[in-house]
Parts: sequence; C-alpha cells; structure tokens
Amino acid sequence: MLNNRKTFAKLVDRLQAVYPNVPLPDGLDEYLWQEMKVEELCIAERILEREGAVPAKAYFVVRGPVIVEGFVNGLPFTESIYRENTIVGLNAFMKQEVSVQTVTGMRDSLVWSIKYDCLLEIYKRWPQMEAMALQTALDYLELKRAQRSVLQALPEEERVFGFYTAFKGMLPVRRSPLSDSRIATYLAMPLRHMRECRMVLRNRGLL
Repeated sequence: MLNNRKTFAKLVDRLQAVYPNVPLPDGLDEYLWQEMKVEELCIAERILEREGAVPAKAYFVVRGPVIVEGFVNGLPFTESIYRENTIVGLNAFMKQEVSVQTVTGMRDSLVWSIKYDCLLEIYKRWPQMEAMALQTALDYLELKRAQRSVLQALPEEERVFGFYTAFKGMLPVRRSPLSDSRIATYLAMPLRHMRECRMVLRNRGLL
C-alpha cells in the first residue's frame, strides 16, 4: 500500500498522459494505491533488478536517480537515468523474459513498485490497460534512448555540458549520486576525457 497521495497523483498523471483523451478506468487508481509497494529507501546504492534474471517488478521513481545499465563484453555501461516521477518498466519485465539489464537505485533514491502478478490482475479487470502499459514502457524506452543519443552526437565538451544541464544534482562531484565512471559510460567517453572536459567547463564558469 502507498502512503503519499500527492506523489500518487503524479503517477496517475503520467499514466493518463499516455492516452490523454481516454479516461483511466474507474477503480484503477484505488487498486494501484492498495497493491503498489513503497520500497525501502536506498541508503546506499541498491540493485533492484539484476541482469540474468526475470525482472520481478516495475518501478515509479519517487526520488532518484535510478539507473539502467547494459553490458558489453561483460562490462557495464549506463544506458538510462531516471529521475523523479518517471516509470522504470524494463522490456524484459513486460515480457517476463531474462533481462540483459540491471536496474539500480542510487544513494537516497526511493521507488514504488508493482509486481507482475498485479499487472496481470489489472489486465484481467481492465483489458484496455494492457495496451496502455505496453505503450508507457515503450514511450519511456524511446525517450531515454533519444536523450542519450542526442548527447552522444555532440562534441565532447558540449556533451559534458549538456549532461550536467539536463541532470541537475550531479554537482559538486563529491555529492553526486552517480560515479564519474557511470557518467562517462553514459556519455560514451573515456573517463579521463570526461573529467578533463568538466574541468575546462568549470574553469570557464559554465558549471
């Protein structure tokens, strides 16, 4: 059961935005309120879903960030960064397949979760919600891919500047919830180059 109606209203707004002209079915909001779970606060970073396993839950980020990491030759790279009031629903969760990604809540992040069994019950009670759930997951996947692709298309200094402009709360470095190595892989840059670009931008007063 959830515990914050104000934050819950933001989740409902996110769902309604998928098909703005189609009202959410009666009773859905109360079902979500009762069946979703407030996960334990991530005092330190914590893996929510692990690569190599079938994801058990989808998440609504109350306080972020939450990251999704992919793997190349066994090495992780930051694929997506989710902030407050966003939905993390892996494709593997929607299909109940073994995931090739890991979902990690960063330090001080807080998420609400829903189990796949609850999602099936929603589909049973309100069949129209299956298309909405799939579209929601697809929309976020496409948005996050586009967000990263746009940054990676920029020259390196602009890439770093764009990252820190888009993702507030990552500075100062010592307080950042994301390590430099994770930021560098998100930007597809060598760690040393990322740090050098950041230093240049800071010396210019741009960060």
